[in-house]
Amino acid sequence: MNRHFYRHLSNLTRKHDFLKINQLRQRGLLLYNLPPETLDSNDSVVKLLSKCNINICNDDVHIMRTRFGFPLGKALILIDRLTPNYDFKFDDTTANDSSNSSENLSHPSKNSDSTNASSIRLVYNSILDNLPKESSAYLCDEHEVSCFVEQCERLLTLPHDLRRLSNPELLHRVVTVTGAPRSYGRVELSNVIYDNTRVKVDPKNIIFRFKANGDQDSLAWVICNSDKEVNTIISKLQEVPIPRRYQYGNLMGASFLYSSRSSFFLSHPSLDFITNRSKYQIFTMGWHSDVDESELRTLTESLKFYPKDIKVFKINSKDPEKSETCAFLEFDRMRNTKKVMTRLQMIKKRWKIPDHSGFYSYPRIADVWWKSDNGCHYNDSHFNADLDEPVEY
Repeated sequence: MNRHFYRHLSNLTRKHDFLKINQLRQRGLLLYNLPPETLDSNDSVVKLLSKCNINICNDDVHIMRTRFGFPLGKALILIDRLTPNYDFKFDDTTANDSSNSSENLSHPSKNSDSTNASSIRLVYNSILDNLPKESSAYLCDEHEVSCFVEQCERLLTLPHDLRRLSNPELLHRVVTVTGAPRSYGRVELSNVIYDNTRVKVDPKNIIFRFKANGDQDSLAWVICNSDKEVNTIISKLQEVPIPRRYQYGNLMGASFLYSSRSSFFLSHPSLDFITNRSKYQIFTMGWHSDVDESELRTLTESLKFYPKDIKVFKINSKDPEKSETCAFLEFDRMRNTKKVMTRLQMIKKRWKIPDHSGFYSYPRIADVWWKSDNGCHYNDSHFNADLDEPVEY
């Protein structure tokens, strides 16, 4: 036994030592940070577990992949028949059952508990000895298994969901919810929103953001049916405590949900890859429909913005019969971009624009996987590196 063994063993047990009853309901084993060659197919995972004296079939393995078939280092193995299933149905209808139960209680160490514990320990040790050094494993209950499968499905349909979000008609009907733990899916978050705001949201209209490694982020976008529902959710869903582990209620701590209008999605053929032209841009919205590029340039110069280029785009406003003007303001360096963002924040307060109304934002391409001649690549994270610097307000 070396340091890696104890590190892997702590990864296996740290989530479940403090709740012993959780070991009685294990349904799957989730493997993290597996090398790509191990996840070429389900047969490779089956061969890996066969070295651990664990016999499974291909149908018991589920690998998380991108829409291009690229594995993300995660695999879920169903181990329902490898772990003990306990029956807590107490029935006193017969004397034999009561006598058997009394005998079992009088000799707890001689019964199946020790055998089951030792068998689980042997499974742990065999898995840890055969896993790669950087890999780890976690036991999952039924809810975690269903959440993982749902996350794999939502990761595949994420591009389609982003296209729905980028519909110009939904620009003012998207709410950003932050603070959702990984144990929450679409249905769970929809139930939380309804319990606290009485606004019914179709689970299909909830889109979670995903990280580059395939993990579900704590941020989700909710499509509402009307602007009134948006304002209701933003006003009531603020610092709302929810269980960190949905299936265990208040036993595992709490997280807090917040809602805002911090994300706007827009897509149009004339805007394809407009953010690749320069990362020193600001997107502003809410201007009158009669404002054109020349008038907007005159206005920005009077406000001492001095943009290098302006790209005007028309969208439908909250009033269906009217439209509003949006614009991409391009600057020569990030310092000027941050200064303009500071001035726009001051203008928003001076003009008494509500905090939940959008006025400006930083444009960027959605976090998706791209397929090119060089292979599959994630959206460049270093593209917005300069934005991590503090903004001088």
